Amino acid sequence: SAYASFKQGTKRIPDETAGAGWFHMQPASQADDETLKTDLAIIRNRTYLDPKRFYKSADMSSKYVQRGTVIEGSGEYYSARMAKKQRRANLAEEMLADDTATGYAKRKFKKMQQEQDAAALRRKQSNRRRKGGKRGFA
Repeated sequence: SAYASFKQGTKRIPDETAGAGWFHMQPASQADDETLKTDLAIIRNRTYLDPKRFYKSADMSSKYVQRGTVIEGSGEYYSARMAKKQRRANLAEEMLADDTATGYAKRKFKKMQQEQDAAALRRKQSNRRRKGGKRGFA
């Protein structure tokens, strides 16, 4: 009974939750949380961080997001456990601390820079050939 009119009756306020199938999850307030935005950007672009892993594409346009903490089981103490030195406050810091991901990103960036420099040099040389190799002194 949000707004009522005599002819149309009462209208219901649209439900802002994800629905009963998702336990009426509330939408995330992304405007307030900068770390959530960076974490979602890393998850969205995770295929570029590790070339040997394949991730299914996921719908990242959803406004219903929840974040939690992973608690290891007692059987995973030695097998899949992260040491305290490796733990970081958020996903961005964890990715920056990972040597394999940063090394791959640096190699790819260096390769792209070399390709761009080579293309610029070819353009410069082709422009000189078109002008006849003269510097334009009168």
